[in-house]
Amino acid sequence: MIDAISFKNGTFRYLDQRFLPLQELHVETRDHQEAIEAIKTLAVRGAPLIGASAGYTVILGINGFTGTREEFPAYFGKLVADVEASRPTAVNLFFATRKLKAVYEANFASDSLESLFAKMTEEAHKIYHDEVDNCDRISRHGVELIKRDFADVLKTRKLTVLTHCNTGTLACCGTGTALGVIRLAWQEGLIEKVITSESRPLLQGLRLTAWELEHDGIPFFSISDSSSAFIMQQGKIDFAVVGADRITANGDTANKIGTYAHAVSARHHGIPFYIAAPVSTIDITMAEGSMIPIEERNADELRTIFGTQVATPTTPVLNYAFDVTPGTLIRGIITEKEAVVGNYNESLARICKG
Repeated sequence: MIDAISFKNGTFRYLDQRFLPLQELHVETRDHQEAIEAIKTLAVRGAPLIGASAGYTVILGINGFTGTREEFPAYFGKLVADVEASRPTAVNLFFATRKLKAVYEANFASDSLESLFAKMTEEAHKIYHDEVDNCDRISRHGVELIKRDFADVLKTRKLTVLTHCNTGTLACCGTGTALGVIRLAWQEGLIEKVITSESRPLLQGLRLTAWELEHDGIPFFSISDSSSAFIMQQGKIDFAVVGADRITANGDTANKIGTYAHAVSARHHGIPFYIAAPVSTIDITMAEGSMIPIEERNADELRTIFGTQVATPTTPVLNYAFDVTPGTLIRGIITEKEAVVGNYNESLARICKG
């Protein structure tokens, strides 16, 4: 199994994904500001992994606290605010900080700081291990949905699947969300090959998903983001499954930029388009996708490729990190609790309450 992040003896260790697949660089830190920077710069990325990393970053911060008990509430408030400001779109980050704030609020008045910090560390570990377990459950529910939707096709042949960005171990702690579904479907003989789109501008599909698939020995090929519609037109894609950074109450889903275009093409060609994500990615407080804050990143991510200038420094750039796919284009949303199909307002509210 790929070791994307770990936390041991007060040290946060992460695989710096900016250098993959050409270099496997593991970084160790006890400094929460360094961990925040790792989240900001996409050294660690992927909604579930960001959530687990955010939890461990808060622990680094409280471990570095040297003030008095009376000073801790203000320190903790700023620490959490700094962590939450690192990536605004991925709701898993806020899920993690909310869990740690709940531990703080329940125990600060009665516990010593040492006891409080121990409970918060235990909660951060739980967030990580829950994500690992979630991947296994998401994978199983996803495979069962694919078996139902393609029952007739699977009698005669295996399937080809399109995925976008990276949703495997590098993004999710465990086997992955969308890539976890793909891995299990491959193991059970449902899939012939995987098509991974490059995911410009940072090439997570080309660099990271391809690396994970090659690591697992799963047949695949990579494509440019803009060629998926043509490949669908040729009948070479049976279904698509991607991850999510935030899902609103009506099923609208924010994911890596380019996802919406794949979904529109899939609908036009009659191809099922699935979302695979943990329940922690669902933000039931947001009614629909226009409410999701969409991160706009540095223009040089688009103007340069691995340090090589491909446009003039003055080229105007609009560099959105995410787009929003309407729930009406999504065949099913696969979570660790169940795979839901249609009527998302009702079904997502139900699984969030359960």
